[in-house]
Amino acid sequence: MKWKVPYILVYSVMVIYSSFISFPLWSLLVSLIPIMQRRGIVGGEVLAVFLSFFMLSRTEHLYIYPYVVRAFTFLNLFFASSEHLDIISLLDIGGEKALPLVVTMVYFPLFYQIAAQVFFYRRARRKPFSPLKLSRPILVEVVKVAENLYRAYTVKLYGNLKKDAKLTPSRDDLVPLALGVVALCLSYLLPISVAGLS
Repeated sequence: MKWKVPYILVYSVMVIYSSFISFPLWSLLVSLIPIMQRRGIVGGEVLAVFLSFFMLSRTEHLYIYPYVVRAFTFLNLFFASSEHLDIISLLDIGGEKALPLVVTMVYFPLFYQIAAQVFFYRRARRKPFSPLKLSRPILVEVVKVAENLYRAYTVKLYGNLKKDAKLTPSRDDLVPLALGVVALCLSYLLPISVAGLS
């Protein structure tokens, strides 16, 4: 499911705005929906949100917690954008100047795929868990890809891109709009106000 750039931007603006209306729990939950297939990321993020709540409550700095939740919401928006971005629509709008942004948005799914393969092969070979040994192949692959992308960008191998924007919405483009509307409606109709947090 790929979303065109304007609809991702509208979705992001709606979710960000809803995170400032009340306590940003609704915006966090709505921003998790597009990345639900990445169970490791979602599980780690939920665990980090709970741990940060307990740590901040123990140190009596709970007033920082809405900013932590909002930061995770922004991170989810980047993950969802890089996962579901229709690259062609971005190149149609920006032309050659949009290429560095395309490289940035494509880099996260590639990194996630490399890390998943490394962990899969570790389990298949029944090797013990060692962060140092696991990080080496991931780092090597990421550096190789970065070098290749840098060479392609400096040599300008991406060709002559014309701006020819076709921005009519498809069925897939209605999903981010619906999610953004849901985030706004939940924040307005069911505002969460926690004493000392919002």
